[in-house]
Amino acid sequence: MNPLLDMASARPRRAKIKPREEAAHFTSLCKDKDGFDVKFINSFKGRGVFSCRPFQNGDFLIEYRGEVITKSEREHQQQVYHCALKVFMFDFRINGQELCVDAAKEDNSLGRLVNDDHVNPNCKMKLNKVDGKPHLCLFALKDISPGEEIAYDYSDSDWPWRCKISTEAETLHEEAAMASESHYDDIQQVS
Repeated sequence: MNPLLDMASARPRRAKIKPREEAAHFTSLCKDKDGFDVKFINSFKGRGVFSCRPFQNGDFLIEYRGEVITKSEREHQQQVYHCALKVFMFDFRINGQELCVDAAKEDNSLGRLVNDDHVNPNCKMKLNKVDGKPHLCLFALKDISPGEEIAYDYSDSDWPWRCKISTEAETLHEEAAMASESHYDDIQQVS
């Protein structure tokens, strides 16, 4: 018998923290966990959050942090806010009550900078109660590699960037079709 193997097997293993417990820990501290970087993407999309280390499917990633307000407070803020700030309002329901996380205030938290990806999201927003208070937390839907942008499906289909992306995709498709037809016409003209 190998005494080193015996010692290693006798040593208690660290239990992996459950994702919801880890989320509760970071939300109670009002702090983002390490392992992420903010990068400027472009003038249309703005900034995004990128992984600096690998994450596994199911891992807690980031809290969407802001002031939890009522539906009537949200309606008031919607009238006051510039259009650029309205995208930071996240509506949700809990115990039959409509609430909103207002993350319009720049507070250096990461959750407000996570972008929409309705085609191939790598995380999902879930409600996590901590000390009876609701917190919106992002959990990995799949394994995430370093350098990968963190993104989730915002659900609503009428976001302005989705319209722009579909318009751009349609334009590109039309241009490709025209180029293909033009190329075909050129071939026919030659023969």
